[in-house]
This record gives sequence, structure tokens and C-alpha cells, in this order.
Amino acid sequence: MKSIHDIYARDETFLDELANDLEDGAAWFNESEFARFHTIEKKKVISIFTSDVKSKSITIRVGNNQNPEGIQKSQGILFCRVQDIKGNFKADSPLHVDGKLYTISEAKIIQDQIWR
Repeated sequence: MKSIHDIYARDETFLDELANDLEDGAAWFNESEFARFHTIEKKKVISIFTSDVKSKSITIRVGNNQNPEGIQKSQGILFCRVQDIKGNFKADSPLHVDGKLYTISEAKIIQDQIWR
């Protein structure tokens, strides 16, 4: 990590430092810190994938079965570097992560660097 003095001594902005960090994986995309390798659309990508703790149980009945099947519906939040994954992700589009199918509820790029 660089000190604030180092940043200002070189006239770099916060966004410059963010770009440098995203490139070398010093903090966010460091496998020993926050990030892990996940398979996204058949490509292994270092990313941060966290689940939303607010999940809903959905109960469905098949035929006249007295024992309903329970389905757990949950949301996740995925962060990955724009440089690592190409695509035009949109709401309501399918996305495969680690072999599971998800539906994108929202897709946006943060500071031209990170997909969320």
C-alpha cells in the first residue's frame, strides 16, 4: 500500500490509485484477502461474490403431494474487473457463476473499472 504522501507527491488522483490497485490486485482483487476465482460464463475470473443475507423461502406443491418442496431464493452481489470479463450485462439477463444460473437484477460499471 502506498501512503497518502506518495500519492500526492506524484500528483496521482484517487482514481489513478484505484486503477493501479485493480491492475496489480493489491487490495480488492487479492486472492488472499477478499477475492476468489469464480467461473463466470465459462471463464475463470478473480472476483468477489457475496450472497445477500436476505433470502426468501418459496414453497411449491407438485400434484397432490402432501410434502411440499422448498426452494430457497437468494441474491448475490458480484464484483469483477471490467478488463477480466467482456460482455454487455443487462437486467433480466441470465448469468452463469460457478455452474449455477442466476438472473441479473442490476448491472453497472463503477468508475469505469469494476462490474457490479
